[in-house]
Amino acid sequence: MKRQVQTSLIRKIAVPLLILGAIYLLGTAGFMIIEKWSFLEALFMATITVTTVGYTLIRDLSPFGMIYTIVFIVVSTGTAAYLVISTADLVVQTFLLGSFQGRRIRKMISRLKDHYIICGYGRVGKEIAKTLGKGKINFVVIDSNEETHADCEKNGWLCIKGDATLDEVLVEAGVERARGMLAAIGDDSANIYSILSAKALNPKIYIVARASKKDAIGKLKKAGAERVITPEIIGARRMASLVLQPAVCDFLDGITRDKNVELELAEIEINQKSKIDNISIRAAGEKYGFGALIISVVDAGDKLSIIKASGDTMLRGGQKLIAIGTKDQIQELNNLAV
Repeated sequence: MKRQVQTSLIRKIAVPLLILGAIYLLGTAGFMIIEKWSFLEALFMATITVTTVGYTLIRDLSPFGMIYTIVFIVVSTGTAAYLVISTADLVVQTFLLGSFQGRRIRKMISRLKDHYIICGYGRVGKEIAKTLGKGKINFVVIDSNEETHADCEKNGWLCIKGDATLDEVLVEAGVERARGMLAAIGDDSANIYSILSAKALNPKIYIVARASKKDAIGKLKKAGAERVITPEIIGARRMASLVLQPAVCDFLDGITRDKNVELELAEIEINQKSKIDNISIRAAGEKYGFGALIISVVDAGDKLSIIKASGDTMLRGGQKLIAIGTKDQIQELNNLAV
């Protein structure tokens, strides 16, 4: 987008500059033909007319020469004024505003911590940005497309123009301080390189990657991605679920996406020495009386748990709770886990 703006501004300068040059030559030729002046005299007259310097005339003008000069002044000075305005506009937008905007974005990114980085702003990356934006979660978009920056700026999102596979670009996005990265580039090879670079700079960063092809899933995981999503497979499963269990899908969509729904499905991590550390679910419920329902408990280091939590299940620091409840109930349980 920035390049398009610059091209448009340059065109605004080039066109009137060419017109002014043509007028300049025609003005010189006109004085030579009408007043029978030499080339140097006509060129001097055309110059003081275009620049509005106002030197004394070399010779008196004939009546037709006066009319010609009036027309020449109106056309040439108007074109010159437009050229000056367009040039000033180009300088301000390209150098002053562009430089200021770049510094402002870099300064804002340098202040971020525990944020997320979105690599790629295609159809998948854009939806990710929308979701994180709605949740008011800090993130930075990395994309080489010019139009991406205009769209991100319109939405108030931080964006860096560059190649997400390069270390310097990831460092500029704050990868060393980031909590997670979403590798959503449309090319599997680019995603693999971006993951390898990110893991080398921040081994603890949590990465979710997009796989365009099924055979790339294993490679993305080997590169360091904790989760790999294949849009086609996810979409197919989603379509099947909507046919087989539409009410369940609507329920899950409501509690995970709609902020106006009373119930929430949340993931809560238990900190060491928190109020519910080293205590059973039943004992914690009796002691603190929280209203949220703990559906499952994921042990530290595990990625998934589909085992139903019972009253005798022990809660320990490092575990993650999958719980459902109202916003207040979830917040209450979260406070106990801190």
